[in-house]
Amino acid sequence: MLKCIVFICVLIFIAYTTNVLGFADFVRHKNINFNYERNDAQLVEKLQMSKPQNWQEESQFIENILQHPEYIENHALLFVGGFCDGVRAYLYRVVPELKKILAERNIAVDIYYREHDELHGIKDLFTLYHKQGKKILIAGHSWGACSVFKQFWQDETIPIELLVSLDPVGLIRPSGKAAHIAKWKNIYLDYAAAPWTLSNSIARIGQPFGKRDNATENIVTNYNHQQAGLMFFAYALDDLIAIIEE
Repeated sequence: MLKCIVFICVLIFIAYTTNVLGFADFVRHKNINFNYERNDAQLVEKLQMSKPQNWQEESQFIENILQHPEYIENHALLFVGGFCDGVRAYLYRVVPELKKILAERNIAVDIYYREHDELHGIKDLFTLYHKQGKKILIAGHSWGACSVFKQFWQDETIPIELLVSLDPVGLIRPSGKAAHIAKWKNIYLDYAAAPWTLSNSIARIGQPFGKRDNATENIVTNYNHQQAGLMFFAYALDDLIAIIEE
């Protein structure tokens, strides 16, 4: 055990000093990445706005949507990235590829993205989507999945059709059942057998959820922790499309 702790500490030290995967930049100063498409582009266009570039502009976008519920025509999909996703885009990379797949199938859905430590305006937006009779679907990776549970597991005012956790990590675990969440699909690594890659080592420190008895479905994966996109397309895409098309 002591050797494992020393090994992990050495890995963290190397990652910080060499700035591997942008780790040191993330620790020194956490910035939300507004270069990402954080809010649905078509809704931004309907409101005759440019893509929000900061907190103030994003808040204005959200306020404008809340004042124009008639613009809500599609279901809503939220991605919540994990640690360093603002730098490495492990989960955000799913968004442009998913848009192409949905467009080929003529499927319309409003897509949002947030980082694990901020879910700016999402509850207000999703409350509006629910009032408009629209479905809500969420996929979170690593700490992002943990943040989703913190925000939505006990909030019965916002029904969720599908919640996908991609190797969730964190100290707060959802307990019991959540009747307002129709399906929770939990994809996880078996860390007793998973290789000691850098991302897997960091996930081990963060306390992975593993298999959860209260999940609707558990799937163990051989992908490494950072491979959120591969997990999503392999295990969650079909469920997502089926629920949207119901």
